[in-house]
Amino acid sequence: MEEVIQQEQEYLDKTLTVLEEQIKEKSAACKKPAHDEVEEQLFKQNIKVLKSLETIRPRPYFGRLDFKDEFGEETIYIGKRGVEKDGDLIVVDWRTDLGKLYNAYQGVQSEFYIDNDPNRKVEIQRRRVISIEQDRVIKVSDTGTTEVVETASGEKVKMMDAYLEEILRHTGDELQLREIIASIQQEQDEIIRLPIKHTIIVQGAAGSGKSSIALHRISYLLYQYQKRIRPEKVLILAPNEMFLSYIHNLVPELDIDGIEQRTFYDWASTYFTDVREIPDLYQNYVDIDTDEKKEDRIRISKYKGSLQFKTLLDNLVAEVGRTLLPYKDIHLSECHTLSRAEIERFYHSRLHLPMNVRLREVKQFILNWSEQEGKAYKDQLEKEFETAYQQWVMTLPEGEDRKNVYQALERAKDLRLKQFSQQAKKAIEEYVRKMKEISAVRMYKNVFQKRVFNRFSPDMDEKLLGLLLKNGQKIKHEQFTYEDIAPLIYLDAKMNGKTLEYDHIVIDEAQDYSAFQLAIMKDYARSITVLGDVAQGIFSFYGLDSWDEFQSYLQDQHDVKRIDIQTSYRSTKEIMDLANRVLINNSYPYPLVIPVNRSGKEPQLKKVGHYGDLCDQMEQALKCLLESGHQTIAILTKNVEAATDLYHQLNSKGIVDLELVTAAHQRLEKKVVIIPSYLVKGLEFDAVIIEDVSDKTFQDHTHHAKMLYMSITRAHHELILFYRGEISPLLEQRDPHEPPRPRASFAGWLATDYRDPDTLPQVIKEREVVDADAIPLFEGEEEEQTTVERFEDDRERVNDFYAWRTVWKKWAEQQKAEMLR
Repeated sequence: MEEVIQQEQEYLDKTLTVLEEQIKEKSAACKKPAHDEVEEQLFKQNIKVLKSLETIRPRPYFGRLDFKDEFGEETIYIGKRGVEKDGDLIVVDWRTDLGKLYNAYQGVQSEFYIDNDPNRKVEIQRRRVISIEQDRVIKVSDTGTTEVVETASGEKVKMMDAYLEEILRHTGDELQLREIIASIQQEQDEIIRLPIKHTIIVQGAAGSGKSSIALHRISYLLYQYQKRIRPEKVLILAPNEMFLSYIHNLVPELDIDGIEQRTFYDWASTYFTDVREIPDLYQNYVDIDTDEKKEDRIRISKYKGSLQFKTLLDNLVAEVGRTLLPYKDIHLSECHTLSRAEIERFYHSRLHLPMNVRLREVKQFILNWSEQEGKAYKDQLEKEFETAYQQWVMTLPEGEDRKNVYQALERAKDLRLKQFSQQAKKAIEEYVRKMKEISAVRMYKNVFQKRVFNRFSPDMDEKLLGLLLKNGQKIKHEQFTYEDIAPLIYLDAKMNGKTLEYDHIVIDEAQDYSAFQLAIMKDYARSITVLGDVAQGIFSFYGLDSWDEFQSYLQDQHDVKRIDIQTSYRSTKEIMDLANRVLINNSYPYPLVIPVNRSGKEPQLKKVGHYGDLCDQMEQALKCLLESGHQTIAILTKNVEAATDLYHQLNSKGIVDLELVTAAHQRLEKKVVIIPSYLVKGLEFDAVIIEDVSDKTFQDHTHHAKMLYMSITRAHHELILFYRGEISPLLEQRDPHEPPRPRASFAGWLATDYRDPDTLPQVIKEREVVDADAIPLFEGEEEEQTTVERFEDDRERVNDFYAWRTVWKKWAEQQKAEMLR
């Protein structure tokens, strides 16, 4: 090994010499003053190159690839940026085709084709990871096998080589950040390098590297499409400000300086200024979760986030645009008429324009026509006057009579011009008065009327219609909520046009966006990459239940590529096994996570008697975690109130380096953070403590399952879960031979025995139930009155049932297969 390190040190010394020469050369060039525009551009380019050279100088490359092709055996070194001297590649940029070979080789397949060209065959002989510190090669690792295998029990596990395992074990120090490019896996790299023509949807399990893929893809696109994509025209939308600060250090590492980094709320508020008065996603979550009429709020929110609502707005705007056109011809005189048909033809030729812009052009069209007709009338009058002058004035002898006749003709001409002008002005003003521009807010206020829904959504459920009409009273007084932001921005673009456009937009944690939100963001981009995990869709009142609606919307217009990645690299196998248990017990057909073969401590489930006992045990747990050397620890609570109470309790016990996080815009600065679960989206920690996983906090409910799954998967190495009373049913150890348990939402509707694998579960379509709120109004009426309840009336119940039945089918197939053995 010493001999190998010495050999690699020789190449490093050679590379550093080249780099230092280039740094010296560029430094000198940057000191020269610029005398004209050309020299100024050259100066800026030299500054950029110098900065890049200085960035890679401490670690010029991270890997070596030995391969054989048609020209013989080759050895190349792979780094964050390319370095060359006199036409020779000293370091190959990871974003090149040769760099792709480095990530493609996982120790299983050895033969590849560059750019899928059958004439460019490459045989990989060695892939080596090289660790560099202070100009010295300190470690060399030849990459072993990394692949997904299936165990005897049917469980899938990704087997890692030693280097990847070391990276994943060092999440608490600089190593993991430093080696982010070096540790990219093949399935991640394939997504990163997809052509820009594709609209990409990535469904990635927790810890599968979605955020890393997002940032690397931006870096790759900026490198490969330098003439088509500019950094300032690239937008990445992150889940919260905490996450933006979290990725801040990766921006220079990946050569993506200059890109715009925002949350959707922040982006929306700079684009549509009224947004700042609207609660953000997290506040809206709290407001809905604590609302007595929570289910009604959710129905309204889901509808406003649907593409069905977008279609309604499209149809309404189109109809309003037509009605703003006058319904008759414009008559300036008997010989000067602009027909309604001509106006409509011009209007339809401008349908591609925003409505207010279109109306302005129609007005200008009418004004231009009026001006032309006025000039034509004046020219006609001048000819008539000249004829009369020749016939009547010129035949008279010079004198007073001739002068009087001439003046009379002049007055008649001026009077006719004035009358025409006044008549034209009146006709035009009357005609265009109706074509007033409409603001997005005014248009939105007019949506929530019964006649609008009856016209454009006649099949709407009566209850939903009633809820929307009632909500319309708040809209009328501009009492907007988070789900109103997307429609307002969309309407503003429909009315006035878009003032922003991006070459590329990347949306991370996209499951927390509605289909409507994602659709409007696609309108602002020439290309888009969308990444998320529907199993972590904790904002179920608004976000996506699946990708289907958005994907179907895109497929009619774009080249859509949907990719699922199930391998999780973040957590130990034991932690991910627990997360998978939650998904299984939830009985939703989410793909189970494939963990890596990195073993760690079993998650600890600890029952406590009372709140004081909880605080005492949590104090001890924290001390143990800190003594173990963990650099980041999160304590997750149900809400802000619980987080605040726990913070004061632990603070009083002398726990130091403790931070309370209550809002999404806070930056994490201390080792131990106490934070509500709904704020940790996109974040990860060495160790996680969950304050309460009892059946009261996490019920057998889809939203609770997503929240628990997301909370568990924040942990890299250790996980401790406390509970009082009974443990959540989502964490129960269930017999895999038992059928998936029906959810409470539909269990009472089952018409068949779900334990029979030969009978597909069915539900009752409708049933009579006692209406507890009914009041007898007439004599002879019974005290208890009944009403008909339909199964399809409750969207969540329907979704729960069909999702559960999909899982049930898999169970039934397994049972039948076992019986045949």
